[in-house]
Amino acid sequence: MVYIGLGSNLGNRFETLQKAVDQIAAEVGTVESISRVYETPAWGFESEAFLNACIQVNSKKNPFEIIEILLSIETKLGRKRIESDSYQARSIDLDIVLYKDQIINEEHLQIPHPRMEIRQFVLTPLADIAAKVNHPILNRTIEKLQQECADNSNLILWGDELKK
Repeated sequence: MVYIGLGSNLGNRFETLQKAVDQIAAEVGTVESISRVYETPAWGFESEAFLNACIQVNSKKNPFEIIEILLSIETKLGRKRIESDSYQARSIDLDIVLYKDQIINEEHLQIPHPRMEIRQFVLTPLADIAAKVNHPILNRTIEKLQQECADNSNLILWGDELKK
C-alpha cells in the first residue's frame, strides 16, 4: 500500500484534486480509500488556503516509478516547478507519504515523507484512512502522531468528498 498526500491552492482546487485522484487511479493503481478533504492555511509561506486530502492506493509499482508518475501528473495538471528555497503556491502537489513500511532516503525521494509528523495538513487526512498504520521510523501510529502534533493550524472540513 502507498499513501499519497494531495494538495492544491490555485485555481479550482477541488476539481484539481479530483483530476489527480482519477489520474492516479489510471496510472498508479487501485484507489482503496480517500480521506475527507480539508481546507488548510498555507504552511511556511503567505498564500491562498490549500485543499488537502490523502489517498490509499494498492499498486504493483515501486516508489521510484510512482514518484515519476506523480511528477508527470502534477505537470499535466498545471504545476510549474520553480527552483527556490521557499514554498510556493501550486495547482497540485502530490507526495508519497508512506509506502508499506519502507524507509527511503534518496536525494529526490524520502519515505516516510519528511516532517509529516509536524504537519496537521498531512496527519489529519492521513488519520482518516490510516489511523492505525505505524510510522516506520518514529514507531508510533498516525493517530498518535496526530494527537501529539504541536501544529495548531485550523483545518476546516470541506463540504464535498472526492470520488474513487
